[in-house]
Amino acid sequence: MSKPSVIIIGASGSVGRPLVDRFLSEADKFSKIGVLSSPSSAHKFENEKARDVDVVVGSFADPACYRGYDIAISLAGNTIMRLQPAMIDAAVAGGVTHFYPSEFGSDTALDALKDFRYFQDKRMTRYHCVATAKLHPQFKYTYMLTAPFTEWTILPFHGVDRTAKKVVAYGIKDMPMDVTSLKDTVRYTVASTLLPFAEGQQKREIRVVGERTTFQRIIDTLAEIEGCEYETVYVPIEGALEKMDAARKAEDEESELEWSARGLLNSGNAIVDGPYDNKRLDPAPAETVKETFERILRG
Repeated sequence: MSKPSVIIIGASGSVGRPLVDRFLSEADKFSKIGVLSSPSSAHKFENEKARDVDVVVGSFADPACYRGYDIAISLAGNTIMRLQPAMIDAAVAGGVTHFYPSEFGSDTALDALKDFRYFQDKRMTRYHCVATAKLHPQFKYTYMLTAPFTEWTILPFHGVDRTAKKVVAYGIKDMPMDVTSLKDTVRYTVASTLLPFAEGQQKREIRVVGERTTFQRIIDTLAEIEGCEYETVYVPIEGALEKMDAARKAEDEESELEWSARGLLNSGNAIVDGPYDNKRLDPAPAETVKETFERILRG
């Protein structure tokens, strides 16, 4: 079996950097590792270039940027998520046969999330993957369903003030949620690119979860490691939805998406049900919430 080549779109972000590092740690398994960058961001990849990463400068809508690559992984952020169909079309025209859309989170196919604004563009991308597979029998795609990143659950975005030791969270206390550390997510992602598809298979879901917990237990674990107590208040999700609607009317898409996502962790829908692929990809166990926090907070 020949070694695959992989190109990453959006590699300069908080997910892209560790993902590139993980690919480089297993570089002997790949014929080429590349990142696709706009001209204005190419300077951000000088270190990667020195480590033999192929820095492709151009547009994600240009088929020429994908030539020579088998696999393309999209790490598109909120405001360009809707443009992923254009990435897919360009990637296929450039010779890519395996595409990873920017999933890396909750299962957007859950019935409870069918009208959830934050995942609307991800669902449109899923439809486009299905349509592309019908037109191109050689086209394959993988959804990485990882649940929210453990490290991100204690960011200010989710109402966590680590200086004041206070939390204001939208939603309902003690709703179940899954998390997976970013460290484990990139490990599983790289491993999945080496996993062969079954004969005739075009769609694949990879389901990996580090731990099923609740947001409150996450905050309690944070408090334990920091040796303090957090004052946590849960407020109705309607407040966030009102702000989301106001942002929509103001045509502020970035704020609309952010307010839409505010209550996800405490909704009972931030989950990825099994069966899980953790052990199939890597027998080493995933980090628990406590292990992740000890690593990032204590060093």
